[in-house]
Amino acid sequence: MKFSWFIALRYLRPKGTFVSVITLISIAGVALGVGVLIVVISVMSGFEKLIKEDLLKAEPALTAKPLPASSSPGAAASGPASTLPSDWRSISTTLKQHPEVRTVSPIVSVTSVLQRKPTADEETAIKAGAPALPEAQGILIGVDPADTVQMERLNRLMDEKGEGSFELAGESVVLTSSLAGRLNQDGGLIPGTSSANIFGPAFLREYRQYYQEKQRAKKDTQQLEAVESRDRDLPLPAEYVVQGVIDDDKSTQPYTGFISLKNAQRLAGTGKSIDGLTITLADSFRAGEVKIELTPKLPPNWELTTWTERNKRFFNAIANERGMMYLVLGFISIVAAFCIMNTMITMAVQKRKEIGMMRALGAKTSQIVSLFLAKGLIVAGIGTGTGYLLGRAILHWRNDLKDFLSTALHVEIFDERLYGRHLIPSDPRLMDNLVICGTAFILCTLAAVPPAWIVGRMDPARALRSDR
Repeated sequence: MKFSWFIALRYLRPKGTFVSVITLISIAGVALGVGVLIVVISVMSGFEKLIKEDLLKAEPALTAKPLPASSSPGAAASGPASTLPSDWRSISTTLKQHPEVRTVSPIVSVTSVLQRKPTADEETAIKAGAPALPEAQGILIGVDPADTVQMERLNRLMDEKGEGSFELAGESVVLTSSLAGRLNQDGGLIPGTSSANIFGPAFLREYRQYYQEKQRAKKDTQQLEAVESRDRDLPLPAEYVVQGVIDDDKSTQPYTGFISLKNAQRLAGTGKSIDGLTITLADSFRAGEVKIELTPKLPPNWELTTWTERNKRFFNAIANERGMMYLVLGFISIVAAFCIMNTMITMAVQKRKEIGMMRALGAKTSQIVSLFLAKGLIVAGIGTGTGYLLGRAILHWRNDLKDFLSTALHVEIFDERLYGRHLIPSDPRLMDNLVICGTAFILCTLAAVPPAWIVGRMDPARALRSDR
């Protein structure tokens, strides 16, 4: 064994001093910093993974939409990009030729006003002067019931986080809990039984035109009579049965609903045109790569967006939280490094005569410096390894530890109502563990450099005389 490593190992357990206790405290500090970082980052990664899985249950991997004429270089200046059936069907056929693409489905989003249909007693009370039932504005998404993959995904979401059934046949609608809550302020909405009146864009356009004509003619009695007597086909609000309600936590957009594609087109009053195409992939996490390959196959007035781009702000917030957590908890490792530096300085002071004797017997300065660096390396290695094992052990028994602490302290450690989960998630990633352990090891090893530099400049004669 080399001289520096032999002496460093002996100095790990010095007799008659407190350096060994300080060394143990330094190792415990490194282990604590590494263990806490591994546990916290793995739990945050677990939450991020669950959130992405929840998003993918309701969102397609890719969305293709025509750009408005003002932002599309290839579109005509007279209006928006064409969405005629022949256009999107040919685009759909082209996209389906990619081996990663499973399904391509048309989609229509309709901004509408909804109101729960009053019962006979409620209608009588309203006519007598009672307040009208509350209204709510939301976005209704048209889904093609013939798309088995998309319907299977939405049905699975209903089974996990919904009440009722995801039935879109006929005049049916499925609402998210936020939108249903706006309509159900009086507690009269029952999935599968209650109905909702939906005022779509076609309905609102007709009545807006009628109202504007009346406003223009209100000062002309003859013209106002002509407006009132004109034979016009004013539509009635569409009546839909509320078949189910889905919780909109992190998997669905708030204040949205789902109806069949044909009903959405009828509410929008735009014929058989669509807003875009939803694309499901065999592996949704490869959406970015598939987007690059599919973009050249689209017309110049169409664009592709991935599910991560549509939720960019949300994922940026998670990334910022992870970065701040790394920064805050990383200070534990820095404190542990200062503990190691303090241990080395204490050892240098207590071992002045021994170091002076070794220098007088011919030990080189590089050997004395290597002695301190070797001890720092050993302490950093033991502390980092212990911290890694501690962190993995806590992650393995995290839920058992949660239950034990909740029972012993009579405090809810992980509130299921707040997080929507009974078990604490975890996703330990190799790269995160390598960064945490590697950074802690390097910091703690470098902490031994200043004491080693001080010892290397020590004069052996003064060290033997115990002079300062």
